[in-house]
Amino acid sequence: MATDTATTRENRYGAITDRLPANAALLAVGLIVVVGLVARLVWLGNRIAHQDEARVAYWTLRFAETGTFEYRAIIHGPFLPIVDGWLFTLLGPTDFSARLVVALVGATMPLAALLFRTRLRDSEIVALAALLAFNPLLLYYSRFMRSDVLVAAFMLVALGGFVRAYDTRRVRWLFVAVGTMALALTAKENALLYPVCWLAAGVLLLDAMLLRDRARGVRARETLARLGRGVAGISEDDDERIRHRFGGIDRWGGRALVVAVGLVLWFFVVIVFFYAPRGGGYGPPYSAGGLDLYSSLGSLVGGDPGPFVAVLDEATFGAWESFANQWGKSHDHPFLPYLEHYLKTMEAGALAVSALAVVGTLADRYRGGGPRPLVMLGVFWGVFSVLGYPIATDIKAPWAAVHAVVALAIPAAVGLALVARWGAEAFADDDREGVALAAIVCLLVVAQVGYATGTQVYVPEHESTNNQLVQYAQSSTGDMKTLLNGEVATITRENAGTDVLYFGKEFFMARESQANQPGNTGKWFDRLPMAWYIEQQQYAEGRGSPGVSVTSRHRANDVGRTDPSALPPVVITLANRSGNDGGNASDIEQYLDGYEKHTFERYGYSSEFVVFVREDWQQYADVESRVFDALDPSSGDGSLSASSGHPSLDDPVYG
Repeated sequence: MATDTATTRENRYGAITDRLPANAALLAVGLIVVVGLVARLVWLGNRIAHQDEARVAYWTLRFAETGTFEYRAIIHGPFLPIVDGWLFTLLGPTDFSARLVVALVGATMPLAALLFRTRLRDSEIVALAALLAFNPLLLYYSRFMRSDVLVAAFMLVALGGFVRAYDTRRVRWLFVAVGTMALALTAKENALLYPVCWLAAGVLLLDAMLLRDRARGVRARETLARLGRGVAGISEDDDERIRHRFGGIDRWGGRALVVAVGLVLWFFVVIVFFYAPRGGGYGPPYSAGGLDLYSSLGSLVGGDPGPFVAVLDEATFGAWESFANQWGKSHDHPFLPYLEHYLKTMEAGALAVSALAVVGTLADRYRGGGPRPLVMLGVFWGVFSVLGYPIATDIKAPWAAVHAVVALAIPAAVGLALVARWGAEAFADDDREGVALAAIVCLLVVAQVGYATGTQVYVPEHESTNNQLVQYAQSSTGDMKTLLNGEVATITRENAGTDVLYFGKEFFMARESQANQPGNTGKWFDRLPMAWYIEQQQYAEGRGSPGVSVTSRHRANDVGRTDPSALPPVVITLANRSGNDGGNASDIEQYLDGYEKHTFERYGYSSEFVVFVREDWQQYADVESRVFDALDPSSGDGSLSASSGHPSLDDPVYG
């Protein structure tokens, strides 16, 4: 039997201290992606929709139903509505399909680590992939219909593309970088903050480089010239190579100009495709004015460039104006409370990454060859994100910490790989204490990540104010979804007339058709997430069906004067609690004999509302449900008025 000597162990594990065996890093990253994908897809559709998810999903479903869309800054970039609109058509509108795109992008984000192989050790590449795949904060918001993970993933690939272009001198990587940067801008506008952070970090890196070179006797002009040649892909002795490869400086400059023009065109192709209006847009108060991307392309082919030029203007200048009007204003809030919330979120969802980032930063900064620019870029980028987002964000939102986590994952990967290498080297040297110490550190990291993932990602306490990963507008009662997708869905399919009555000023809308498209939607936002689930039934019934009919009242007398047999089978109102004095369950419960009462939380806590469901609704399914309206001239005592309800998909208002 062969003995496992210190020498053989050193030979076996020595590669870990430098490079892993051929393709080992690639295989390891691939395995991480597969496991990360499973982690994101399991129970993906179980959680009831957060209010923000429901809002964007609703308007996305309206796009799938009508083909009408234009950029609205309030729901951020058009990437998710357009791509999810296609998915809703293929898979149907559900929480699972709404979150699928984000889950897929979040699961494949670790592949971006491979773009940095010229700058990081293989062990650091694998560590970076693992941190991106299994960080609790990234995992939670990869299972959430929101664009922050999309932006982080696209911009990380863009950074990797620029690094690869610099290191390999291959133009295709510039197109990868510019294309994914454009995609990030279509996902969410805060992608603009990434190059700002990179440039600020670059200034600090340049300053450090100038100081270091000056200490070595190198003048600043020479350092800057060297950097300029590096960016251009040439060196002092490259004149002959340029003549041979490009036929002279002029030809090289011409090629560079062609590439630059191509990059600009590629960037705007992506931007225009997503930001261009579809189906004529929404009409006033929005600005698309009947424009449509695809019909404008047809006009362009037919020799009329006017509509296409108008679409270009709307997709660029119009989108920028909309963004500036919505988000260009300063957010007047105190910095320290927002910073405190941000740091608490980092503690809850990125404690391991933060601690490892400190280790990696110190180890890389004081290593023999000096700090590596990429690692220091991640450090500065992460610090700027931690300090900057509390200023830039308009609410205390845990998803904002996603952007700092992705940045700090780079130095954290250096720290994690360092611990792993220490353990491998200690094993090769028969250093049991060193092996034990490295194992303890790794186990602590795994335990912290596992605990946070289990308690805050898969089994979160949504009603707890201490769960930093869960934003307040997440409902804490998942049973609401069971009711809405179960009994309420069945009722809306089989009931005649009005299916759902919203009662109280909190939910009242003078015209239900206000919710047909974005704009002046009144109190519709307060109906979320219920409105998203009810709209799913409208889509399921399809064109030509009576549709799901919804109405609202804020006078209890209207409910009281309605024939009980004609009351809608589903009534939604606020619970009877302090502050709910604009109409609540106590005002109408006396008229709802035979209704089963279900109490839920719209948000995390202190937001109770009630859903009344008629227990024997099948008995009255053929009765034309309507609610008396005292303000309707056609309604007299004992008569009923039909609400406008929710029009069917054949209604002209659907375009």
